[in-house]
Amino acid sequence: MLCACGGGDGGGGAPPTPAPTPAPSKVTLAPGNYQDAVKLSMGVASSAYAYAKLGVGIVDRWLNVPLPFFPVVSCPGGGSMTIELTDRNADRTLDPLDTVHFHWDRCRLQDTTTTGVVRVELREATPSANGRDYLLTVTVAELEIEHDGQPSATVNFIAQVHYTHDDTFDHTELSNAVFNSGQVIGDTGTATLNIDYRQDGATQTYQYSLDGTVSSGALGGEVQFSTPAAFSGVIGEYPSAGRLQVMGNANSGARLAEEGAAAGNVATVLVDLDSNGDGVADTSDAQLAWSNVVAAQLFAAYPDQVAIAVPMP
Repeated sequence: MLCACGGGDGGGGAPPTPAPTPAPSKVTLAPGNYQDAVKLSMGVASSAYAYAKLGVGIVDRWLNVPLPFFPVVSCPGGGSMTIELTDRNADRTLDPLDTVHFHWDRCRLQDTTTTGVVRVELREATPSANGRDYLLTVTVAELEIEHDGQPSATVNFIAQVHYTHDDTFDHTELSNAVFNSGQVIGDTGTATLNIDYRQDGATQTYQYSLDGTVSSGALGGEVQFSTPAAFSGVIGEYPSAGRLQVMGNANSGARLAEEGAAAGNVATVLVDLDSNGDGVADTSDAQLAWSNVVAAQLFAAYPDQVAIAVPMP
């Protein structure tokens, strides 16, 4: 303001550009943190997938359905939810190139209170005789979710989602998904990731792959993760094959894999640490319970998978 009024340095120049936020440093994986790094990588991907699924569910619910003339909805336990539509063709329905906005204001349902915004921009929607094909952008802005007796989380997230479905498969792809906050409850940090998840109803099998980067306040820095071998298995069960690789500082790495003794037990998975990149595990858990890594719902049939606990009309 001083520069604009001729004050300050007297030169009338533009204010200095703020210094960029320094990138988080990579975490060195060690016996005390490698399992946490693996669980965080899987947890972040599961959270991103749940928000993508929320976006797909919104399109399924509201595509070509007239929005209510009274857009404010009272929530069962108090508070409200408001529905808005950026309606390019003014037909009061969600069509391609429209955006639907959901605003929750202390909206309470059972043991959950929600405040914040979810926007779904429908870029393409192609129906077929036995399925559908959506391309959409899901944006979550300052969405605070409070569960009674648990820490609250405030989520900021955006992702490009491509979803296809027919009589025999569901296929969800997330591209350039970004968490600016709220990636997992009880932790701070950011994440960028991609997910490819396909369920085949004809064979009752799935394939689940992911890659990205996550920073964590609890870990104290950043790790990279990828699936050199996609996780696969029977729908409704934990994976029977696949491998996640997590990379930290100084060539340190952790592995989550259906190998060794865990390969014969669908409820367990191998996790190990290579602290210096020499290809030799320094410590491991040969049969870590999958339930300690990610919820079993992630691998359930598509309609029964993980969901975000926000009230919907």
